[in-house]
Amino acid sequence: MNKKSQQLSKAQWLEKALTQLVKFGPQQLKIANLCQNFEVTKGSFYHHFKSRDDFVHALMQYWYEQTTVNFIAQANTQSSPLEKLQKLDQVIASNNIEAEIHIRAWSLTETFIVTHLEKIDSQRQAFLASCYQELGLNSEQATDLAAISYAQFLGLLHIKPQPDVTQCLKLSALIAQQFLPVIQQGD
Repeated sequence: MNKKSQQLSKAQWLEKALTQLVKFGPQQLKIANLCQNFEVTKGSFYHHFKSRDDFVHALMQYWYEQTTVNFIAQANTQSSPLEKLQKLDQVIASNNIEAEIHIRAWSLTETFIVTHLEKIDSQRQAFLASCYQELGLNSEQATDLAAISYAQFLGLLHIKPQPDVTQCLKLSALIAQQFLPVIQQGD
């Protein structure tokens, strides 16, 4: 069978593109490069996407759904805010989020990606803030702690060598404990 005759689903295109982004950077996310690397024709690409811009927007939407909407939905399966935060940490720890760094770097050269990151960052921080409010902080404190916690998470992704998941979760808990007496009492 001629490999160029295979057809990829839209989800396969997007998942493979995230892998390419991590391995080779955003400069490789051009239609011809992707088709060559995935051993498909350009027709396979255009079956799912109108243009490269359409593809990039779909990729950002896919990333948003996978690492924001799905992660929050999994955390929301828990009943208490502390359990939600712990579940979120577990979900993050059990998923490959390596593309996060690459997407953020990519936004420096493809500025429309910033719009997607603003939506992602706002929703993630809003979820954290709602948990912190449920734990007893007022709205301003909860929003501030959400920003601190989220910035700490993103910062840890850039440290080399990157701390392992256990260390990242320990550091996240340490920060939260400084602001949330409920967590300190729970230890």
